[in-house]
Amino acid sequence: MGREINSIVFAPYFLAGGVKSLYAVCEWLNDLGRSTIAPFVAPKLVSWFEHRCELYDYSYFPDLLIYPEVYQPYVKGKYHICFALGKRTPIEPHANLIVCKSQEVLDWVKEQYSNISTALVLPSIKRSVFEYNGAPKKEIICYMTRPQKHPETAQLLRKEYGDKVMEIVDFSEAEVADALRSAKVFVWRGDDKEGSPRPPKEALVAGCVVVGLESDLNEGYHTDFGIRCSTVDELIKMAGKALHLPMPTDEERSVVRDSEEEKQDWIALLNRLDIGRSRLAWLRR
Repeated sequence: MGREINSIVFAPYFLAGGVKSLYAVCEWLNDLGRSTIAPFVAPKLVSWFEHRCELYDYSYFPDLLIYPEVYQPYVKGKYHICFALGKRTPIEPHANLIVCKSQEVLDWVKEQYSNISTALVLPSIKRSVFEYNGAPKKEIICYMTRPQKHPETAQLLRKEYGDKVMEIVDFSEAEVADALRSAKVFVWRGDDKEGSPRPPKEALVAGCVVVGLESDLNEGYHTDFGIRCSTVDELIKMAGKALHLPMPTDEERSVVRDSEEEKQDWIALLNRLDIGRSRLAWLRR
């Protein structure tokens, strides 16, 4: 498996984009040594999805720090990886490596930070959690309502389709999976700072017809699937039409990677880095 690497992954405990990606990396890195979560804002672990992560308890010294672009700690003598989950905050120069989940973010990072090494690790989801189970689909349109992601779209959908619209708000991961497996359609709207959003991928794997704008469903975000609309008016109309379309085929749903593939990419990446050497160089000073 390679040399032992002990790490800390910094992640918030609250519901936010990218948290599941950070926790997944923490779980995977236990195969290389020891890896735990250091929450910021409050010393809590998330409870809205299942995981096997533990809190950092100061019982070991890490070689590696992994953190999102929204929180960038610095510890002298450690190897720093900024896991750029989106384009939300300038990246501090103490990062040794910037890891991105989409070509869109990678291109932005290279343009802004040409002096910092970069790597692209393609996104994934835990398919077993969301896989369609064969149950009959209902005439339901799901929309994941977030304050920063066009909540007015949910209002437009409700005005047009009434009780056929289910807003996903403050659901646990298991509840989201159940909702998507029962729904026929999933409408997605992201934002211009998006990394590589999970919800459209989870919906596709759960057997939903995904409907979104061309600016949100595209190759740059690794969401190059579903029905792509050029305007919001078209999106609202297409959501209703999609209720009468067949669900995606197994082949169409297979474009979404499973988390085990991303895990192997992370392990291979870290085994190539000179993380131990960085720590030893500092200790010799």
